[in-house]
Amino acid sequence: MLVYKYRSGTENDIKALENNQYWSSSIEQLNDPCEATTDTKRVKKFLNYIGQKVGAKTKEDYELINDNTDEVLSMDNKMGIYSLSKTPLDELLWAHYANSHKGFCIEYDLDILLKNDGGNHVHSFPVLYSNKPPKIGFWDIIKNEKNSMIKKFAFHKSKRWEYEQEHRIVTSKIGLNSYNPKALKSIYFGLKISQSDKNQIINLLQSRGISFYQIELEKNSYSFKTVELKADKELKSNYLKQLPTSITNGKIIEFEILKQKIFNFSGIGEFKVMLKQELNNSEIEILINYLRKNLFCDGKTLFFEFFTDHKQIENLPWVSATLKEEKIEIQFNY
Repeated sequence: MLVYKYRSGTENDIKALENNQYWSSSIEQLNDPCEATTDTKRVKKFLNYIGQKVGAKTKEDYELINDNTDEVLSMDNKMGIYSLSKTPLDELLWAHYANSHKGFCIEYDLDILLKNDGGNHVHSFPVLYSNKPPKIGFWDIIKNEKNSMIKKFAFHKSKRWEYEQEHRIVTSKIGLNSYNPKALKSIYFGLKISQSDKNQIINLLQSRGISFYQIELEKNSYSFKTVELKADKELKSNYLKQLPTSITNGKIIEFEILKQKIFNFSGIGEFKVMLKQELNNSEIEILINYLRKNLFCDGKTLFFEFFTDHKQIENLPWVSATLKEEKIEIQFNY
């Protein structure tokens, strides 16, 4: 499934795009003042009434239910929300979220976007629109049905917002979250984007093999159409497959990422990489810093296993490495 994010085109927007990151907003940062409105006061009032009536035998059960209720009521202080749309061609979305057509729109593969995070407890649903807020019921809390409660809490909006065709990602972390670069599929440029901004984005991303489109008005119509822009075909192959020769003194260093696992909440990343040739310490450090910048630039502790076709012992990496607190430790295993 393809989903879309409209961006204003600020420096932070472009930096996040380059670094393969998205920003999960808190409930308070969203533009709908009625976000996360639920009928929880009724549940809390009923729970307090029960607490006055229970005896010692059921005290532990009551406390468990009370804790579950408090957890629900505090969700808005913990979870991050990344709002997406199902279309790149909505006139109002371009006006409201893309700086009146001066920005751009990102196309993601939702499945890849969700798979990357190993520990961020990602939830994803289309937003449901209704005339009344949902009710988190007493039995939802007793059964501790967290998925049901999160869906009611974070995936409902007033019918007035239905035109947005919103699809949401909810994470347990507010702020920047890294994602697999393969999730990025296309960029759509707004009607009024400056040529300099357009050139900057194309130059940053054209080596990734993604597509670029210009939004234009249909003739004699208010509708939009897309026109594909032709990027430099010769550059569309080496992103995350070969180190830029500008940082290797002209040497060709090729590699293949076998596996990557990112835990946005803890800042831990795990990577398995196949090398096309043997590298020395300095070259391995250059590769580690390149992978960090492009795969998990905010990672605190990253673990790497490097394999090579030339030297291989089953399941044992040729080189193991750790990046922690800006220090790299490298160990040759054989």
